[in-house]
Amino acid sequence: MEETRRLIQQAALTLFSERGFEGVALRDIATKAGVEHSLVRYHFTDKANLWRAALGHLIDQMNADRAVSWRSTRGQPLVERFKQYLRDYVRYCARHPEHARIMVHETVGDSDRTAWIAEQIVGPQHRAAHKTLTALMDEGRLPRMEPRRLIYMMSAAAQAPFTLAGEVRHAYGVDTATEAEIEAHAEALIALLIRD
Repeated sequence: MEETRRLIQQAALTLFSERGFEGVALRDIATKAGVEHSLVRYHFTDKANLWRAALGHLIDQMNADRAVSWRSTRGQPLVERFKQYLRDYVRYCARHPEHARIMVHETVGDSDRTAWIAEQIVGPQHRAAHKTLTALMDEGRLPRMEPRRLIYMMSAAAQAPFTLAGEVRHAYGVDTATEAEIEAHAEALIALLIRD
């Protein structure tokens, strides 16, 4: 049952990221997951519940990965911990481009899903980052600005080449999914942001 739920959630994330919520039917998700339509309804009841469950599961994975990363650098200077955090965030963006694609689909407009994203995902993550960013600004390691602005700049910069992988491939002949490309992008982001 857990494997079925996982397959359904992954299919949902892929399709929602490609077509948006309105452009996807539960039957499309069932077909993509290779399961009967009735199993999608059994596990998630309706499309809205599936959307929240799938995105929530992805965010839970991201938060768990971030927590492991943060704990692994305990005892190091804050700037070094933050650099590792950025490297790990870029890796997450590369592995899960559907995250940013879904966020763009949903937050361009204003819906119940937009409010859910703001309340359940963006608000908690931004509040958690505020203290670290402010401390790094106080140390002179990050440019001084309202933390909200810096968070959006960092997120967009970390996500862009993976969210727009097709564009990068056609414009530059680069596969952004390679380990070398992911690592180079992480180091470029660190060089852009951090003042040594």
